[in-house]
Amino acid sequence: MRNRAGTSFNAIAAIAFVLVALQARAGPELTPTETRWLELGKPVLGYALKQRLPLDVVVQPTARPGEPPLTLGFVDGRCKLVLSMRGNPEAETTLEAIEPELLGAVVEAMTAHELGHCWRYVHGAWHSLPAGFAAEVRETGDSRGTRLRREMRETRREEGYADLVGLAWTARQHPAQYARIHAWLTQLREHEPVAGSHHDTRAWVRLAGRPEAFADAATPFEQAHALWQRGLEDDAL
Repeated sequence: MRNRAGTSFNAIAAIAFVLVALQARAGPELTPTETRWLELGKPVLGYALKQRLPLDVVVQPTARPGEPPLTLGFVDGRCKLVLSMRGNPEAETTLEAIEPELLGAVVEAMTAHELGHCWRYVHGAWHSLPAGFAAEVRETGDSRGTRLRREMRETRREEGYADLVGLAWTARQHPAQYARIHAWLTQLREHEPVAGSHHDTRAWVRLAGRPEAFADAATPFEQAHALWQRGLEDDAL
C-alpha cells in the first residue's frame, strides 16, 4: 500500500501545476466551488500526471439542468474531466451531503472513478469485455429498444469498473476510512431507480466489501481490473 506521506517534491509540484494550468484555462478565475472540488481531488490529479494519462480539465461556463458536477468525456484521444458547477446547485449539495471527516476521501474516490474511465479509454478497452468473456445475447434484431438495452449493459460495466478504481484508490490511500467509504458508495448505488440500469454497479461493489479484496498490483487500475472480471460473472451480461 502507498500513502500520501511519501509524496515526492516532483509530485507536489505537478499538482500545483495542474491547478495553475486550470486557472489559466478557465478564464479570469475559478469559482470557490470549483476550487474546492479541485483542491479536494488534488492527490488524484497529481497521480494522473505521474501516470501520464492524457487528461485535460474543462470548466463549463454554464451547467445544463440535471448535469452532475463532475463527469468525464473523450475528445481526439484525450480525456476531458468536465466541471459543470456554474449555476449547478448539485455541486454544493453533493459536498454538503458528505460527512465532513470523509469529504476529502470521498471526493478523491469520485475523481479516481473518473480516472478509471480515462484509463479504459486510452487503453482501447472502452465498452469491451476481457478475453474469454462473451456478451450474452438476450435480444435479436436492431430495434431501438435492443440498442438501448445493449448500451445500458455496456455503460453499467464501465461504471462498475470505475467504482472499483475509486475503491482501490481508497484502499491504498485511506485504508482506515475504507469501510465508511464503501458504505457510502453502497448506499448511493442502492438508490438506483431501476435494477440493471446504467449505474447499478452493485455486483461489483459487493465484491469489494473489504480492502483485502483487491490483489496487490502496481496501480489501482490493475487492482480494479482483476475484481471487475469477477463481477462480470455476477452481472447480467
